[in-house]
Amino acid sequence: MLRELIDTTTLEEFVAGLALESGLTIRVYDGDGLYIFSTLPTTEFGWLTAGGGARLSPRCLSRMTADLNDDDVYIERIDCLRRLLAPVVIAGETIGFIAVGEFGGPNLSVSRAQRLSARFGVAADLLRRRWRQLRRSKHERHGRDARTTRWLARTLGGWCLRESNRRSVSEELSFMRSIADLLISDQPLQAVLNQLVAETARVMKCHFCSIRLYDRDSGELTIAAGHNLSEAYLAKGAILRGENPIDSAALDGEVVYVEDARRDPRVRFPAEARRQGIVSGLSAGMIYRGRPVGVLRIYTRRVRRFQRLQRELLRAVASQAASAILHRQLVQERVRDAQMQRQLELAGALQSRMIGDKPPAIDGLRIAMVYEPSFQVGGDLCDFFTLADGRLAVVVADVVGKGVPASLLAASVRAGLRATAVFCSDLGELMTRVNRQIFNDTTSSEFVTVMLAAIGSDVRKLSFCSAGHEPLLHMRAGKVRSIDRGGLVLGIHEREPYQEEQLELAQGDFVLLYTDGMFEAMDFKGVSFGRHRLRRALLSYADQPPDQLLRNMLWDVRRFAGLAEQSDDITLVGIRVGDD
Repeated sequence: MLRELIDTTTLEEFVAGLALESGLTIRVYDGDGLYIFSTLPTTEFGWLTAGGGARLSPRCLSRMTADLNDDDVYIERIDCLRRLLAPVVIAGETIGFIAVGEFGGPNLSVSRAQRLSARFGVAADLLRRRWRQLRRSKHERHGRDARTTRWLARTLGGWCLRESNRRSVSEELSFMRSIADLLISDQPLQAVLNQLVAETARVMKCHFCSIRLYDRDSGELTIAAGHNLSEAYLAKGAILRGENPIDSAALDGEVVYVEDARRDPRVRFPAEARRQGIVSGLSAGMIYRGRPVGVLRIYTRRVRRFQRLQRELLRAVASQAASAILHRQLVQERVRDAQMQRQLELAGALQSRMIGDKPPAIDGLRIAMVYEPSFQVGGDLCDFFTLADGRLAVVVADVVGKGVPASLLAASVRAGLRATAVFCSDLGELMTRVNRQIFNDTTSSEFVTVMLAAIGSDVRKLSFCSAGHEPLLHMRAGKVRSIDRGGLVLGIHEREPYQEEQLELAQGDFVLLYTDGMFEAMDFKGVSFGRHRLRRALLSYADQPPDQLLRNMLWDVRRFAGLAEQSDDITLVGIRVGDD
């Protein structure tokens, strides 16, 4: 991996410069202990013997792997020489090794000198004289040579980590977009699963990946797809959730880490894991709206520690995988039923689970929502999720069009927002990234208006970002003002910039997010409800709790429209400062 992350020429120039300044010989090895690059020997003994080897000794590798510590410097013995070794570690994974120095060890006896003489074709007396000239390193933890070795390993690790993070972000964004594509694709379920495990292993940089689907009726988990796993491993029978603590914890919402599957007592099939070469693993439940769908697992061939962001990424992937799997199952069910009415009912049920019916609770706020699709599936989107900095975010969006096509695009927007929010905190950056995704994934006639709002522990500060959406309505002390700031709708211009705006709130303030279906509702005469009636309704019910306030506003619209058919989806989200 070290070869992949740092350009060889840059690595050679850096190491050669350090060797020149320190007077030390420096060799670089990859994560498997194979030789990559070495500076020229700095001692006459080194010139005579060209010590170092094409790879690190298995014994030395085993010792460092078993006792890995990013701050440790190890001592390797090569004949009569000593070298200082340090692992290059990123994200808990050893990607290479640095070997520094040609230091003298125990006395070079006559017999050993003679063996070296025969090996290298150099006179034994000359070897002994040159060996006596070798520098003796102080091997203390904080000695000069140890500090040099440790600093070099850390510096290379830092370079590699930055490059790895840069590549990971790009790969993760692309991967999450592909998950969104799976959600709206017409591929068979098995093709979806096979693609999921292959892409997950690639993005997470793991050797193996598998999906076990969960049957709630029987409590069984059965392998449905695997990547790089042998037929014998995949042929293992179903396991019961109650008999497997790892899968059970994952289905309860945990991300479960196994450091070494060969020795962990929780592992159900340790012998099979050893034969397959599985060591470390991470498992996340595929859960959709509280419903367990299965377990997504990744495995490595060596001990690996996973960072928090990697765990959160796997959790996000598993969540999207659950959504994709449920979607595919619904598609297959609709095809078997072959009735359009049934298809719409199933799609409507899926969207209602995505929208949800209960806003999250947050101290100091009262939040309520109303969602009324014009058809069994709609193009409005309302969702709550958490940003990377921990703030609660709410999105209200309106997709052009109606019915199944609009609902699928809304699902894609939701998937993109949730995936990007895992590592993004700024609403403007979040909107900009999702806009690029929508622009690349849709036609010129498809676009979305979006209003994003976020609030954290300071409930007196509301952040928001609009993409061509209806203005926020801010009610305070019997007055309503419209806050209309933002950029173009999503999907029009690929490079459209968006910015996060701020709104200061006070006790008792009420903020309304809504879609245009609220004021565009018409009666039998073709007269629309209008923005003025919307403001009047908001003021009329200002003293009521948020959930009752929104229901009464919706009832005003229904009374106004009478028996006229609802022409557009209606979504309302109300936020009041204070606990009422």
